[in-house]
Amino acid sequence: MRHPKHFRRRGAAAAAVAVTGTVLIAFAALAIDMGVFYNTRIEAQRSADAGALAGAWKLLGDERVKGATGVATLVDQARQAAAEVAGLNEVFKAGPQVDLNVANAAGGDIILGRLDNPSNLAEPLATAVDPSEFNSVSVLVRRDNVRNGPIPFFFGQIFGFRNKDMSARAVATARNTIAGYRVTNKTGNAQLLPFTVHVDAWNGLLNGTVTTGDNFRYDPVTKTVSPGSDGIYEINMYPGAGNGQGNGKKPKESSDGQLPPGNFGTVDIGAANNSTADISRQIRYGISAADLAHLGGELRFNNDGKIYLNGDTGLSAAVKDDLEAIKGQPRAIPLFTHVSGPGNNATYTIVAFAGIRVMDVKLTGSMSSKAVIVQPAVVVDDAVIVEDVNVPSYFVYYPPSLVR
Repeated sequence: MRHPKHFRRRGAAAAAVAVTGTVLIAFAALAIDMGVFYNTRIEAQRSADAGALAGAWKLLGDERVKGATGVATLVDQARQAAAEVAGLNEVFKAGPQVDLNVANAAGGDIILGRLDNPSNLAEPLATAVDPSEFNSVSVLVRRDNVRNGPIPFFFGQIFGFRNKDMSARAVATARNTIAGYRVTNKTGNAQLLPFTVHVDAWNGLLNGTVTTGDNFRYDPVTKTVSPGSDGIYEINMYPGAGNGQGNGKKPKESSDGQLPPGNFGTVDIGAANNSTADISRQIRYGISAADLAHLGGELRFNNDGKIYLNGDTGLSAAVKDDLEAIKGQPRAIPLFTHVSGPGNNATYTIVAFAGIRVMDVKLTGSMSSKAVIVQPAVVVDDAVIVEDVNVPSYFVYYPPSLVR
């Protein structure tokens, strides 16, 4: 007959095994719940990321060049796009609702503002700026009692756990602090034209004091240009360096300091003394890595915020077909403050880049009737160099990217 102590030991061991098994089952159950929460957090972040990027892209619409009214339209579209796209990405088996936060209140689901240095994570999103300065969209996706409901525990309810709040925020920025251009095998050619316009003439175009009028319109649906008005002023870019001439008037030259004799507003971006064939290629296909190799591999502002480019002499009607080929397409041009020296010795001082769209081309006939008419346009180009520099750019952006 066995001693009673043996039975007590076996009973205690069995109880210990039972308790251990229960604890293990509990931990396993909670681990399953934690796995669900982890996956849900990833889904929420994916939803916020997609919404922020969609909103930032909407900020780059062509309405931006129309001033306050156009910007207000883009701000509304950015909010709508951010909310809609975020909602298309399910979080815990349901598309999340995102509040538009039209008042742009801090802590809201969708916040629009500006980041000057996105790499500085301590920089707050500036909302108390003119909406025309907005370059960032922040999206918060919630699963809590405020919006969409918290995530329930499954097995955790056995132990008194009911639900868990979940949220994720993302910020996307379209940077426009353009320091120059660099072409790599990932970017493709730079969408930059070898024409330059005086910065004063450009600013005159934006405020409506230097213009050939509003005689052409661009249809963003068909991507075509036709006679008519679209609310955006135009200017004659070539010949004449954008002085607003072209309606039966001879382009201004050295008398106003814009152009020296023998120059009409084309520049060498690459090898000195580019041929007409080079100009034609650059118009159609952009500035290549081979072009920039002649400039040390990139076109970049120096520490004084300037780039110096040689003037390309002569007025050629041979580029007419090339300009016609890109009509309606967004391109960038450099802006200059002054030019020194005549002919091949001319040097343009470049201080900024601006986005334009070719609207009309006439390079045959009398000198007074020749014109390349352009209007401001938004240009998005991944060949631009973006840095934390205080160099203005006009409607030229790097593609929106997630920064937070």
